[in-house]
Amino acid sequence: MNATGRRTLALSLLVGLATMPDALVPIALKSAVVDRWDVSLADAHWFAAIGMVGAVLAIALLKPMERRWSPGLTIAIASLVNAVALALLWAPVTFGVAMGLRLVTGAADMVTLAVLLGLLQAGDPNRAGHRYGPAAMAIMIGLSMGFILGGILAGYIGSDIFLVGAAFSVLLAVAAGGSGGLLRHAFTVTVKPKSLAPSIRYWPTLVFNFSDRALSAVISVTASLSLLVEAGMSEAQVGPGLGVMLLLVAFGAWPVGVLADRFGALPIRVIAVVGYGASFAALAWSPWVPSWIVLLSLVVIGISGAGLAPTTLILASRKGRGVVDMGGLHAAGSAGYLCGMLGAGGLLELGASITDVFQFLFLGFATLYLLLNLPAIAAMAGWRMRGVTRLSGI
Repeated sequence: MNATGRRTLALSLLVGLATMPDALVPIALKSAVVDRWDVSLADAHWFAAIGMVGAVLAIALLKPMERRWSPGLTIAIASLVNAVALALLWAPVTFGVAMGLRLVTGAADMVTLAVLLGLLQAGDPNRAGHRYGPAAMAIMIGLSMGFILGGILAGYIGSDIFLVGAAFSVLLAVAAGGSGGLLRHAFTVTVKPKSLAPSIRYWPTLVFNFSDRALSAVISVTASLSLLVEAGMSEAQVGPGLGVMLLLVAFGAWPVGVLADRFGALPIRVIAVVGYGASFAALAWSPWVPSWIVLLSLVVIGISGAGLAPTTLILASRKGRGVVDMGGLHAAGSAGYLCGMLGAGGLLELGASITDVFQFLFLGFATLYLLLNLPAIAAMAGWRMRGVTRLSGI
């Protein structure tokens, strides 16, 4: 493995470690939040969601931090802030204070991931998939491990789960502080032609990540509930089905990154969007079809989902602004996840037939997903055509 490969692997490991602390919290909401502060499930929902609000607000901090501190110092400081906030969540504080601390953890988490993913921009732009594919896989594995570990520990240690998250944050801070020259912007950077930089469209990637994360929120929460309640499937079927889906998303990300370097990120993105939206819409018929068809739909969701994050990261990196590009992308994704949760929860509160609501939810969200992606894909494709024209001198 050459120096670029070793750096990519090391940064991807740090990315995976960065996703774990706050991934521990959502799965432990019942024991660590509801039982501890004696609040409602709705309050616990807001406790989980306010971290994403913090991620959106923290976008304003990225530029000042980039000017003042090195990437390694920024990651170390953000991780320590996250660790302190998580440790204070374990302390005997009121629920109102806990909400504020959760806001801080969401902001710190966004800063850390934005800086790490921004560092991966350095290198040959024609091999961006070889860098962002492993990073996307690391994100999914980190989230999965956080959910698994949180699910195992929550029933035994309750609110002490916040201390576990704080320990992971301290570990990341130590790793960043001892990284030597790894966390530097300047590393075999290929300069983009200045004539092309202004024509690169960044906003479509924000739409991509917003829509992907919104639909993933519905898949992870609402779809699982629908399959258990309406489709009559057992936990033994739904659990492994969702597990296989997540594994396909995680382990398919790296190969997708390699394919994106060969065939282009946007064509693969188009295929992934169609498969992701169509297979999600197919879940609307889950109460009336055999279980194996539902499980097959989850497999297709996993295969298609593997093509979303790597291609979005690759396309966003082409602007060449490092932490700002990745911070904006992460903030858009957090906003999308928040909107997905609120939209699905609002529909379920309508009081209509639960079967009709679930069917409308699946078909409606799939339609909105495609409608959001179509103009963004068209805009990005338009940029690609102009870029080719300019390069050819036409």
